[in-house]
Amino acid sequence: MGKNIGVIIPAAGAGRRLGGVSKPLIEVDGKPVINRLLALFSCLENVTRICLAVPGNSLPEFRSIVTSGKYRPPIEIVEGGSERPLSVQNAFAAIRQRLADDDLVCIHDAARPLLSREDLERVVDAAWKHDAAFLASRVKDTLKLVDEKGFCLSTIDRSRVFAAQTPQVIAAGLLKDVYSRVKDVSGKTDEIMLLEEIGIKAFVVEPRHPNFKITTYEDLYLLKKMVS
Repeated sequence: MGKNIGVIIPAAGAGRRLGGVSKPLIEVDGKPVINRLLALFSCLENVTRICLAVPGNSLPEFRSIVTSGKYRPPIEIVEGGSERPLSVQNAFAAIRQRLADDDLVCIHDAARPLLSREDLERVVDAAWKHDAAFLASRVKDTLKLVDEKGFCLSTIDRSRVFAAQTPQVIAAGLLKDVYSRVKDVSGKTDEIMLLEEIGIKAFVVEPRHPNFKITTYEDLYLLKKMVS
């Protein structure tokens, strides 16, 4: 079994619903939210490399954050792509030569800064056992299928429906295979979709702690209330 973990943090999103603000650079409790994740992953056992995929126009700011922090593993910064899956692919290309096929790659969105150490360790443990695992929460609302005119067609059975989150943790060799077989990753909203393309099932780990994504001003307000 591999012993090393490479971490990829896609952080190149445009933040359109927040007025174009770079979410990882938003200050909460006096520090950019990306600092919370860098500190968390720096403490995770067996992490040997962290790679940030960031907007090209924000490279100096992210470099300043990385150099001013006392983070244990080396942190690389690459320019992200026009879409999230392209950013992850760029970051993986930067670290894959330093990972054995049975090592793990842990991919976590920078816009989810509340990830707990407990949930992180649980999903990593599951990935060591199953080669691929990710956090996902059960859907609580009643789900409706609606037609193109806005009319309800039917109710969806929610008992087996989960909302995907990150981290998504995948064996490095498996991720290499994905990129060799899926030639166009554009439009794929997460790496689990890429696994589905080649017929691989990933294990689901339900989070025990808040792990929501910063998308709107309401999310940002809630985050600040929770960490203040």
